[in-house]
Formats: sequence, structure tokens, C-alpha cells
Amino acid sequence: MKRLRQMVLQGLVLAYFPVILAFVSSSKEREVCADVVVMVTDSLNTQFVSGNEIRYAVINRFENLLGRSFKEVDFDEIETFLEKHPAVKSCEAYNTIGGHLKIEITQHLPLLRVFNGNTSYYIDEAGDQMPLFESFTARVLVASGHIPQSTDSLLMLARHLHNDPFWRAQMEQVYVKRNGDFVLVPRVGDHLILFGPPERTAEKLRNLKALYKSGLTPHEWNEYQIINLKYKGQVLCSKNRNL
Repeated sequence: MKRLRQMVLQGLVLAYFPVILAFVSSSKEREVCADVVVMVTDSLNTQFVSGNEIRYAVINRFENLLGRSFKEVDFDEIETFLEKHPAVKSCEAYNTIGGHLKIEITQHLPLLRVFNGNTSYYIDEAGDQMPLFESFTARVLVASGHIPQSTDSLLMLARHLHNDPFWRAQMEQVYVKRNGDFVLVPRVGDHLILFGPPERTAEKLRNLKALYKSGLTPHEWNEYQIINLKYKGQVLCSKNRNL
């Protein structure tokens, strides 16, 4: 008898399951867009765009969106529109229970801000240029001086510094000399770091970190003006400011 009840119960579940799915699907099709809710997933670190800014942009661009059936909403078109924004790396739009159009935004991650003559721009993690934004200034490595036409070497250095919390907190600027040598400017202290040509980057940073952590006393740091990393296997400290 118990087995019979179980079989009957299973049969009822199987019979009504398609009905329930059809009801849920029908309910979704009848849902209208009551509001647009935007989440900027990385807003704690970067604030080039805000949720309100994206919400108003979508509502202004797509007329009569509020109150429209979700059957008539082109989610791909919304995503394509938002991904044209220079700060937006990716976007996902979908509807939720309750009639909300949910939009999730991920921003480009700038690694470098370049000052080149009268122009200034960011370079993101993919090596692409980004414009500046009035609403937010990213706290990233600054590059100035004789900026080369290709910024690949600057980006490589910026990646090394960004990926290490120690260097991310320590380094503020890289200056490019006329001969192509890099000069690093730390956030703390009056010394400069003659990095030299953009090569053997990992080795140079490893040697410099060893010097920072155990090589000099605080008093000695005040005496030296230049830390020279140009030469393989050597870290030279100079009291002469001349680069």
C-alpha cells in the first residue's frame, strides 16, 4: 500500500510539473518592466560610472522601457549600448522576479595614467587607452617624460607594480628619460630609482625589494639620492642627485 501511494504521488508530480513550468513561463511573459536596477560590481575600487548614471542613460535611450512587457525588451541591444561607454568593460542585462530589469556592470581597470605633452589618458589592463573622467580619478602609476610611441614597456612595468601589494603602495610615478631609461619615484622618501631600460624587470624589482626590506637603515635612506638598478646583479646607491 505504501509503495502504491508513492507511485501515485510521483505520477501526480510528473503530471503537474509541465503545468507549473507553463504557468511560470506564462507569468514571466506577462511581466512588465517596473524599474531598472543597476549594480556596478567593482564600484569599491573604481568609480568611473555610478548605478544612477547607467540607470538614467538606459531609461533615456530606450523610450517607454518602464511599463513595457519583457517580451518586447531587447536585452542584447541594451548590453551593446552600455558597452560602448569608455568605462564599461562588460555588461549583463536580464529580468528578475518582481518586474526589475537588472543590469550588472564591470568597469575597465586602469593601470597607468600617461601625461604626454598636453594630453593625458589612462591605459587599462588590456593595453587600451581610456579617457579621463570628471567624476573620478584613479590612483594609479603616473607616467611622464619622453613617452614612447609604443607604451608596451610602460604597461609591463605597471602590471608588475600593480600585481604586488608592496609595490602598488610604494611607487607613485615613472619618468621616461630622453635615452629611454625609466626613473621610478616612490611615494615616501626623497630618493629616486634609476630603473634603466625596461628589461629584467622582475630581477630589478626583486633586488630593490631586498634593499628596501633589509639593505639600508632609515638614517642611510636619508643620505642617498639615487638608487641605481641599471646594471645586472648590482644595486648602487649614490649621494649625487645627478641622473
